Amino acid sequence: MITPSEIIRTNRRSLSLTISKDGALIVRAPKRLSMEYIYSFIKQKEKWILNKQRAIQNSHLINNNFYNGSEYLFCGKVYSKIEINKLKDIELSDDNIFFPAGLDDYKTAMLAIKWYSKVTKEILKTRVEYFADLMQVNYTLIKIDNSKSRWGSCDQKGVIKFNLRLAMLPHKVIDYIIIHELSHLLEFNHSKEFYKIIESIMPDYKKYRAQLKEYNFILQLLR
Repeated sequence: MITPSEIIRTNRRSLSLTISKDGALIVRAPKRLSMEYIYSFIKQKEKWILNKQRAIQNSHLINNNFYNGSEYLFCGKVYSKIEINKLKDIELSDDNIFFPAGLDDYKTAMLAIKWYSKVTKEILKTRVEYFADLMQVNYTLIKIDNSKSRWGSCDQKGVIKFNLRLAMLPHKVIDYIIIHELSHLLEFNHSKEFYKIIESIMPDYKKYRAQLKEYNFILQLLR
């Protein structure tokens, strides 16, 4: 029997199962629903739960070097981490990424977050302006955030947020995310018309949207 990591009871009417990014089973249930019914429902969904958990586990195994910090991504390319004495900031070479030596895990992560925020902002500055001009749209402000679940977002005031990890992605995938968010300035939904706007700018966008899913594990890095 699969045991949930957490059962959250609220005033909701329906029962739902969620698999967290680390593979934990989270149950959300009505307050008065019996434990017997909850576990019966989990048993019915056992195959789905196990498949989801295996997929997450496989992702962690495949991408273990990124999770343990021995490798880092920049624009889709993998760089091996090397520590250098007296270095003050992160630097890149052809195949390596250099970090100051002697930092603990927390300080290493904080330095990496700061560096990725900076280089993501640099990449976005030219690409957002280019596509905004091409699409003839006006945005209010560009922000860099540290979302656990989203690559970007756009509100009705024209404020666009991009995940600081964008710099880890290949250039074309970054462009897809930018076009996606700018398209919301013209169509504030995910309708067919919305995707037609994206397609008019990037005819092969489906290729890069699919590729983006392969990089979703990145959202859990540097946590």
